[in-house]
Amino acid sequence: MPRVPEVRFFEDRDGNSIAYSARGEGALVICPAWWVSHVESDWGQESFRAFFEALGEGLRVVRYDKPGVGLSDGSASGRTLGDEAALLSDLADELGATSYGLFAISSGGPPAIVHAADRPDRVGRLCFFGSYANGQTICPADVQRAVQTTIKAHWGLGSRAMADVFLPDEDREALAEFARYQRNAADVDAALDFLRLTYDMNAADRLGEVKAETLVLHRRKDRAVPFESARDLAKGITGARLTVLEGSAHVPWVDGASVARAANAFFRGRIDEEAAAPRPAPEGTFFDKENRRLMLAGAPVALTPLEFGVVSELTAAEGRVVTRDRLLAAVWGQPYEGSNRIDSLIRALRRKMGAHAAAIETVKGHGYRFAGWD
Repeated sequence: MPRVPEVRFFEDRDGNSIAYSARGEGALVICPAWWVSHVESDWGQESFRAFFEALGEGLRVVRYDKPGVGLSDGSASGRTLGDEAALLSDLADELGATSYGLFAISSGGPPAIVHAADRPDRVGRLCFFGSYANGQTICPADVQRAVQTTIKAHWGLGSRAMADVFLPDEDREALAEFARYQRNAADVDAALDFLRLTYDMNAADRLGEVKAETLVLHRRKDRAVPFESARDLAKGITGARLTVLEGSAHVPWVDGASVARAANAFFRGRIDEEAAAPRPAPEGTFFDKENRRLMLAGAPVALTPLEFGVVSELTAAEGRVVTRDRLLAAVWGQPYEGSNRIDSLIRALRRKMGAHAAAIETVKGHGYRFAGWD
C-alpha cells in the first residue's frame, strides 16, 4: 500500500484552516491549488502519485487545498483572484520560504502570475501546465453557463461532464473514477463557486511584471483550456519558453511521464536534453527478458504471456513509439483488428506496476512508449 502523505494545517489571513502536504527534499516548489483537490485522497490515485513522485525527485513539492474543498475548512463563496494570490503568499510565509518555484496547473495559473509579479524576489522559476492568464478566453460565455447549469442541476452528471472534458480519450472506468474524485473533493456549491472563479480570474495585465524564468507546457488538443491560452502566456512573459506536447488530457498526471521529466528538469536547472535522456532505473527495478522476470523495487511482478510480450516489445524499442499494429502482430500474431484488447491489457499491466505505471506512456493516436522506470 502507498504511504499516505503527511497533512499539516495552517491558518490563513481570513482565519481558515488550510490543509497542505509537503513531500521530498531539495529546492522548494509550491503547486497553486487548482479547481478542486484533496491532498490526502489525491495520493490514492496511482497515476497522480506516480506523476508527483517523478516531478518531486530531488525537490520538495507542496500541495494544498483551497478553503471549502478537500481537507480545508472555510467557504468557497465569493472568493476572488486576490484571495487566491493572498492564500499562496500566506502558505509561502507559513513555510518560511524565501526562494521557491511555482508549478501552476490549470486554474492555478492566474494566482501564480499575481504572486510571481508581487514577489519577484522570491519566485525564481514558474512552470505552467494546461493553464491560462484570462479565464474568459477558455470558452464562450454560453458554454460557461451550460457547464454551470449541468453541475447545479446534478453534481453526479456534472462531475462526469467535467471528466469528459478533462480526460476525453480515457475509458469509462477512468472517467467514472475521476468523477468520483471530484465529488469527494467538493460539494456542489463549492464546485460551482470555484468553477465561476476559474472563468472570472484574469491576470493578463500582470504578465509583463513577471521576472521569473518561465516554462509553459501545454497539450496541443487540450479541450479544457485551449492551446491559444498557452501561447498568450508565453508571449506575455519576457523570455518565457513554450513547449507543445501531444495529447488531449487536461490533467498532467495522465500519460504524464514526459511532463514530469520536463518540469523536474526545469526546476532543478537542467537543460531540456537532460530531461529527455533516460536515467538509470531505481535499485532493484529491471526487466530480464531472457529469464522472463520483471522486478520493481526488488519485488517480482507476475506477468501473463501476453503482458510479457508487450513489456518485451516496449522496452526493446528504447523510448520509440510502438504502434498498436506492431503490438498485435508481434504479441498476438494477427493483423490490426481494433485496439480494445491492447488497451485492456495495458490497463491491467499498469495496475500491477503500481507506482511505476507511468513507465508505459500512451501516445494518443499512435500506440505506446516505454518512458523509463523512474
